[in-house]
Amino acid sequence: MTESLPVSVKTAVPMWNLFRYLRPHWRFFSWSCFSSILNKVLDLMPPVLVGWVIDSVRREPPEWIANLLGTIDPWRLAVFLAVLGVVIFFFESLFQWAYQYGFMNLAQRVQHQLRTDAYNHLQTREIEFFENHRMGETMAMLNDDVNQIERFLNIGFNEILQLLVLFIFAGSVMLGVSWELAMVGLLPLPFVLCGSLIYQRLISPRYRKVREAVGALSSRLENNIAGILVIKSFTAEKFESARVADASHQYKQANYEAIKLSALYVPLIRMAIAIGFGGVLLLGSYWVLEDKGLLTVGELVFFSMMIQRLLWPLTRMGVT
Repeated sequence: MTESLPVSVKTAVPMWNLFRYLRPHWRFFSWSCFSSILNKVLDLMPPVLVGWVIDSVRREPPEWIANLLGTIDPWRLAVFLAVLGVVIFFFESLFQWAYQYGFMNLAQRVQHQLRTDAYNHLQTREIEFFENHRMGETMAMLNDDVNQIERFLNIGFNEILQLLVLFIFAGSVMLGVSWELAMVGLLPLPFVLCGSLIYQRLISPRYRKVREAVGALSSRLENNIAGILVIKSFTAEKFESARVADASHQYKQANYEAIKLSALYVPLIRMAIAIGFGGVLLLGSYWVLEDKGLLTVGELVFFSMMIQRLLWPLTRMGVT
């Protein structure tokens, strides 16, 4: 265990280092991913169900439902779809428990291994390393950075996985119903993706400064508390208070710079999403009013709900 970190440090891509720690737990990891995928697929079923219900009560049910039940009676169709909805929600909840339990436990195992390896590797460093790095920065690496890995496995990785499932499932279903309307709804997608990439490029240096500032502040607080007797002996309380206030001010300013950009990201992306949503409503409503069989009312409602489900999670790409 103690040798794995020095080997992985040589790798240029940190993400591959993380997956090396996941390799001993690949079965647990695979089951968590499988549960997350099924959970997302079932989570996307309500818009489909709502579309089916609307068409069914209008005596225009999907062909497979009418063939399965042998009737187009709206009440029997509604009962069937209600039962189907309850079953879907049950299994969605079951798989949500499965992937949350899996990823949370997996994160704890990897976090433990990573922290112990990081500490063991730290002990092998030369004295010069400790002379050139403040204690607060070193503690930030062992605590804050490792905790970020835990948060990534608990939340970030699952969001990325479910985002991929969302694109594949929702995109294939919408293209199967009406590829023209799907293209209109997905029109903002390139702008959202480009915006997310630009945001990541701009926000990363600002968060790096926040991390440096919190390390400096932690180091200042730790040194002052450890040397409080010396401070009192030389009556240097006011001097040290000023130094702590200055470190805290630097941390506050670094956060302000990050907040200015992060507060702007979601509203801009939301406006791009609104364009796709409005386009679907406008074109879909026109097709329904034309009554040429291009789109049913249920399919229009399905598209309106699914476009929201598909595009809105993209706002998380910039912060995942």
